[in-house]
Amino acid sequence: MKRFLARRVLAMLATALGVTLVAFAVARAAPGDPVALQGDLGLRAGSASVQQMREYRRLMGLDEPILAGYLRWLWHLFRGDLGTSFRDGRPVLSLLGEALPVTLLLSIPSLLVGYVLALPVGIASAARPGGWLDRALSTLVFLLHSLPLQWVALVLVVWPSGLPIQGLHSEGTSSFGDLLAHLVLPLACLSYGSVAVISRFLRSSMLEEMRQDYVRTARAKGLSESAVILRHALPNSLLSLITLFGLTFPALASGAVIVERIFGLPGMGKLTFEAVLGRDVPVVMGAVALSGAATALGTLISDLLYAAADPRISLEERRGWR
Repeated sequence: MKRFLARRVLAMLATALGVTLVAFAVARAAPGDPVALQGDLGLRAGSASVQQMREYRRLMGLDEPILAGYLRWLWHLFRGDLGTSFRDGRPVLSLLGEALPVTLLLSIPSLLVGYVLALPVGIASAARPGGWLDRALSTLVFLLHSLPLQWVALVLVVWPSGLPIQGLHSEGTSSFGDLLAHLVLPLACLSYGSVAVISRFLRSSMLEEMRQDYVRTARAKGLSESAVILRHALPNSLLSLITLFGLTFPALASGAVIVERIFGLPGMGKLTFEAVLGRDVPVVMGAVALSGAATALGTLISDLLYAAADPRISLEERRGWR
């Protein structure tokens, strides 16, 4: 297990380094000088100087070759310094610290709602494949999966539901009930797609398990169909959802740009989108680093959960190291 964990940690680090290196190279190769652009805007406002522009350029490694600049940025990252935002002069870590909780407040409940609603849909659809319930649920799932997120968000905004559509709190109110009311519509936007994907994934996995020999053996022993599904087919089908969780985990930190923009939520998606438009390179790199770390961590957690749930995985990995 130690070798398995070591291999996964090395893969996680390689993934994070690769993502940040590509992002840094793209930022450096983009036309124009982002520091000069932001500096010109700041000079007109009287809030920046030529010396500050030079310091920004040195801090981000923009006056060095790409590889040397990336190594300098990486060194500052290991020291916990992601630089300062070009737009407002605040530390990038402070901006990420404000935006990340908002994104987690939105993404974690949406992921939980997606799994809770998708499990019964996937199980019911796979219990009698080809039946009327399977056809009805499959049609509903395909309809949900085909709805564009931006269209659904705009419909919910203009629909007279009586729910708030902007921000996290109403003006002059900070109660928990008001917060929940503001999260209803964004959660609905983020959850319906998860229900469609997870339920279809679970249905396919369960249908594959239902064709295995151990399921036929369980039926031959006289077990009821519900016992065969819930006690035998379902547990093994859930293993595949671990892999799906690893793929969806990065979204917990990266945020949903469309939803956060439409509903005015100050999360990671909105912060990153505005930083890209404003050529705020330090904030963009900080968001990329956080997203890359979440991707690598999600892959590691998925692999560890899979190895814990299925000991054959860790055994095969250990053999592969010999």
